[in-house]
Amino acid sequence: MQPFFSVIIPLYNKEKYISKTLETVLNQSFQDFEVIVINDGSTDNSKAIVENYDDSRISIFSKENKGLSHTKNYGIQQANGTYMAFLDADDLWNDRYLETCFSQIESHPDFKVFATNYNLFWPKKHVELTKKDNKISEYKSISRYTDIIKYPISQSSFIVHKSVFEKAGYFDDSINYGEDEDYYIRCLKHFKISYNPNPLIFYRLGIDNQMTQPNTSFIKRIPDFDKYLLDSDDTDLKKYIDFIHYKLLVLFKAERNTEMVKFYKKKINPSNLNTIHRIKYHLPISIFNFLKQKKSYFSIISIHCCIMFSFLNGKS
Repeated sequence: MQPFFSVIIPLYNKEKYISKTLETVLNQSFQDFEVIVINDGSTDNSKAIVENYDDSRISIFSKENKGLSHTKNYGIQQANGTYMAFLDADDLWNDRYLETCFSQIESHPDFKVFATNYNLFWPKKHVELTKKDNKISEYKSISRYTDIIKYPISQSSFIVHKSVFEKAGYFDDSINYGEDEDYYIRCLKHFKISYNPNPLIFYRLGIDNQMTQPNTSFIKRIPDFDKYLLDSDDTDLKKYIDFIHYKLLVLFKAERNTEMVKFYKKKINPSNLNTIHRIKYHLPISIFNFLKQKKSYFSIISIHCCIMFSFLNGKS
């Protein structure tokens, strides 16, 4: 019998976290799902931990390491479900996540793409996965690119109907960084996104080999986001791409990569950023990292924003 959800979990060296992640799936109040775990050439004990689970709903596939995009595409190809629910191997779901998403899908028959809000948490912090009150004040419809800035999405809170891949395509396996934003752009070109503002996902921070953290040893193959502007004069899309480039700028400032900081700084129109982002945009790398190391980083920014902005405007 075809499952309603295929839960796709890319797995690479997450032996410390994969067990807890799997438990949050198996403990869902909505049980009509299969779990597709794709071991992307892990060199630790991750694969063995998954293999220890005696549950017919879990299938594990192993392949050589080819990156997150290739791994997600491989999982999609193995999946039997009607909807693909993506989950990173170190993130957690509220135990009513799939139940809530199922209700959202049933009540929004004109949508093919769904997402929820998410919470951030550090490894040692306790998170409450059982939430009795999941009342939704109002679903949001994401139809503009800047809506994704206003209503943040993570890959662990992203669900798509299998037919979406026919129009939006698959994840770009020629890249290994920024594949989520690249896919959101292509997806939103064809589909609106039904968004649940309740944070039902727990996105884990501060762990080893996390791709979003500064890592100078990781060679990043980043999408050319500007290509989406070649045949479009969509100012909303430009604002979203400037936001993506801003995040890359901040990452490379943290890595002290002067060349890439200059590269992305040229791409951004600062007027498309908010005040705090513009300040970080203008901060020299040395001062940026000095402030970043301080516990009072954001309070320092807010106190001195006017002074900094006037002195640093135009500097790299």
